[in-house]
Amino acid sequence: MFEHPPSTPALVAILPRRADLALARDAGWYRIPLRRTPTGAGAAILAFYLPACFGPMRWSVRWAAEVRGIRTCTRAELLPGQPRHPRAAELYLRYDIGPLLPLPAPIPSARLRRISFIPTTLGQLLRAADVRELWHPEDAAAAEVWGAGLAGRSIHTAQEKEKSSPPHHATPSLR
Repeated sequence: MFEHPPSTPALVAILPRRADLALARDAGWYRIPLRRTPTGAGAAILAFYLPACFGPMRWSVRWAAEVRGIRTCTRAELLPGQPRHPRAAELYLRYDIGPLLPLPAPIPSARLRRISFIPTTLGQLLRAADVRELWHPEDAAAAEVWGAGLAGRSIHTAQEKEKSSPPHHATPSLR
């Protein structure tokens, strides 16, 4: 699907209207108001959460796209057909994106959630079975350390070790 490591930053963003899906799919871009820039705005992958207006596909993440570039533009530059919009002069981040690719499996939201943005990773996006699993992506580096170094062992503080170990008697060296 994507030729990036699982730790690659990804951002799940809402497609509030069907017209926004058409812009992402057909024109190859997505916008975020600069004043609402989320954590993770520099992600390499954008995935899209579909709200109620998407009918049977609602409340799920189904597609993702590679970010090819990010720039700032006014809303009027992005949507020239809406010159009198109240936010026409506001700045937006414009994400130029590659083709929308379907995720291996849709990621539903078991409960209705108000979602604007979810910073995550590509690996978590590909593994998640529910939207709630996207919020706290697994720290792959920590998992490797725990898995490799502590498999099946307990961690004890120095005080606990002191209490549980027999008294240490120094044995003189014969050398």
